Amino acid sequence: MSYLFVALSYLIGSINFAYLVAKYKKLDISSSGSGNPGTSNVMRTIGKKYAAIVLIGDVLKGFLPIFLFDENLLLCGFAAVIGHIYPIFYKFKGGKGVATYIGVYIAFSTLNPLSYDLFETSYFLFLNIPVLAIFYFVVFKISRISAIASLLTVFISNLILFTSFNVFQDRLVVFLLFWLIVFKHSENIKRLNEGRENKF
Repeated sequence: MSYLFVALSYLIGSINFAYLVAKYKKLDISSSGSGNPGTSNVMRTIGKKYAAIVLIGDVLKGFLPIFLFDENLLLCGFAAVIGHIYPIFYKFKGGKGVATYIGVYIAFSTLNPLSYDLFETSYFLFLNIPVLAIFYFVVFKISRISAIASLLTVFISNLILFTSFNVFQDRLVVFLLFWLIVFKHSENIKRLNEGRENKF
């Protein structure tokens, strides 16, 4: 049953709200703006209202597997992020995983699954959710670059998650999650180094 939950988590992650919203607006998001089917590109090409819809949908994709299932929860969260990045419904061409990863983080911070233990409570992580949100928006406001705010927020939240688990396999999954997201931002990092990254 646990492998079925992982597979279902991947399918949930494969539902791409950027593609769906763009289709509703009669746009091809993969050929609009930066071409990335994610919140930032939807904001650039369609607008803030639709970007908010995409953001909420992508966060829920990471949250729902932890909420719905009761086995291999961290692996289910990882599968949801994989689904977002490599969605089976869209020829494996998806987004960069940040919002879905944040959904996973929020789920572990609020639901406190049995396999998850930090000072015997999740209050510490729960309190970090608004702090991380404020941190993201401050960095974004200063830099006007989504990639910088996203990567720094993922780094901090990932470090918190990493130190919260005491099982090697769980820490390995958290470690891989971070580097997968960094890998998907490799073009952004290259443009940042060259001073060519798009600003809002």
